[in-house]
This record gives sequence, structure tokens and C-alpha cells, in this order.
Amino acid sequence: MTTSVDRSSPLPLYVQLENALVQRIRTQGLKPGDRLPTEAEIEGEYAVSRATIRMSLNRMVADGIVQRVQGLGSFVARPRPMHQSLLNSFTENMRNQGFRPGRRLLRIEKMQPDDDVRAALRLPRGECLYVERILLADDQPIALSRTWLPVESLAGRMDLITAEALGAGSLYELLQGPRIGLVLDRGVETVRAAVASAAEADLLECPAGSPTLVVRRSSFTPSGRPVEWSVMTFAADRYEYHVDLTRPAS
Repeated sequence: MTTSVDRSSPLPLYVQLENALVQRIRTQGLKPGDRLPTEAEIEGEYAVSRATIRMSLNRMVADGIVQRVQGLGSFVARPRPMHQSLLNSFTENMRNQGFRPGRRLLRIEKMQPDDDVRAALRLPRGECLYVERILLADDQPIALSRTWLPVESLAGRMDLITAEALGAGSLYELLQGPRIGLVLDRGVETVRAAVASAAEADLLECPAGSPTLVVRRSSFTPSGRPVEWSVMTFAADRYEYHVDLTRPAS
């Protein structure tokens, strides 16, 4: 049964239409990849203008409900992976949400970090192991990840962090495994909006200038020593930042 729009309602038509289309997806049990009606079909069924239809669909695209494919139409979007406020690895996060995690190593090298990285790691001297990767969910590029690890924190086992090991599993699993033995007790993250540079867009397979989420993370041992500094640039149309909020104690 079609939910109609009510022109006497104070709610804008494009919002009413969006609500009707969302209800349609739910009641008809449409799944990711299923095609929605064309703009012409929606216009005939709901008696609204093309401008109203496009505004509604654009809002649904922004909310991750609909995916529009040039020349083919609008489809129910697959769920976006979510970045959760937990100190876990990308691999674990994706598995918990039913996605297949993957990684593509770009660089791994020992280096002298710049002043910003030294400040983040409280590292007045010494080298870092630098790891740069593309993070994948179901084979789709999600993020460019750049990580700096103080060599002194790796228990002399920098040899364990190889291209083969990073391709096969999680960096956190390596760091917290018995041979390195780090304990990651807490982390601090900051998130900001940005746009993809030409180089980032090429790696993330998105247009240059596309919106991104830049997440900076410091991870600490139980003694408060920072042992990881990561900067992750996520394609904003493929990823969401999720935070659980509770009211403060009165």
C-alpha cells in the first residue's frame, strides 16, 4: 500500500516523500541492490515534481539509504561500515559488522618521524616504523591508513611486522601478540572533515575533492606511554562514525 503525501501538512513534501520511500523499502522487504522506482514512476504514483523527487533521493543518498548509479537509476544501498568508539583494529571492527576486511600495503619502512609525530608520541629521539595501507571492506577501499610505531616499543621484534604478516591479519594482533607483547589500554581520537587530495582520491577510488573523514588516533599502554599514532582518511560516502552517548550522572 502506497503512503501518500499530504499537501495540507506543515511537513515539506520532500520530507514526506523520503519517509514514504523509506517505509516502502521496509514494508516490501527490499534488500541492498534492489532497484527503486524510476523518477517517472514516483512522479506518477505520488503526484510530486521531479525537483521534489530529486531532493528526497539526494537526502536518502546522503543518509546511506540509497545509491544512485548514473544511467541505471536508484538502488537500495548496502549498509555503510561504521567506525566505533572502541580501541580495536579495523579488521576486528569490520568482522564484527559482517564485512570482509582486507588491506593493501603501500609502504613499510623505518624512518625519522617529523616534529608533529614526535609530539604525538612524546618521542624526543629515536626512529619509528611507518606503515601505510589501504583498508578494504568487502574489497572496496574504505580508508588510507598511516601509522607510526616507536621502534623502541616493539621489543626488538620489528622483523615480525612484514608485508606478509600485515597482508594476512591485523596490525593490532601483531602488536599485542606474545612476541611483541604490547598492551593497548586506551586511545584518544579526534575526527575532522576534509576533502580528498588527488593522491588520496586515486588510492580511495573516488573523485578528487570528495568529502573525507580524517581520524587521528593515539594509543597508550596501561602506564600511559603512547605507542601508536595513526592518521586514517576515510571516504565519507562509504563510512560512518558511530558514538554511543549517555547522560552524565546527576
